[in-house]
Amino acid sequence: MRTKLLIILFTLFFIQSYSQDFGEIKLDSKLQIKYSDSLRNIGERLTGKWKYLGKKENGFLRDTLFVSFNNNQKTTVIVENGKIFELINGKKKEADYYSETTYDFKNANGFYSSEKKYLNSDIVSITTCQPIPELVYYKEKFGILFIGMAGQNFESIRELNSKKLILENGEEYQKVE
Repeated sequence: MRTKLLIILFTLFFIQSYSQDFGEIKLDSKLQIKYSDSLRNIGERLTGKWKYLGKKENGFLRDTLFVSFNNNQKTTVIVENGKIFELINGKKKEADYYSETTYDFKNANGFYSSEKKYLNSDIVSITTCQPIPELVYYKEKFGILFIGMAGQNFESIRELNSKKLILENGEEYQKVE
């Protein structure tokens, strides 16, 4: 009896210790219905292609996109006012591409894609088509709920007009089309 109890306790401890809590966001369905017209209107304005300008820091738009290492060479890719720069071992040069984000909320299921668009070529590199976006009303704000394999993330919309999108986290986008 004692052995069975220890096995059960050990199993429960093991499951609890190694299970992951992705922090699922609970939405109030009544609020989603109440604000459905507003969400549909936001989706229509948000649908399209957006150029990433950066995050506002001290009145300047700048963000680090990623850092990579190759053959003892560090490359940092940053965006400043929509222009992409590569810092290779401390030397800064302008890249020949920009970052473009596409949202589509015309259907019930939203679509999100981030692409690398080259300036002097028709080449397009899709950098991500995850996670799946959904327009929601959450914590008294309108925003985008990103649903991915690693969990959910809510980004509230601070400003949205025909030319500009600003998220609450400071990210700014300019409408391309």
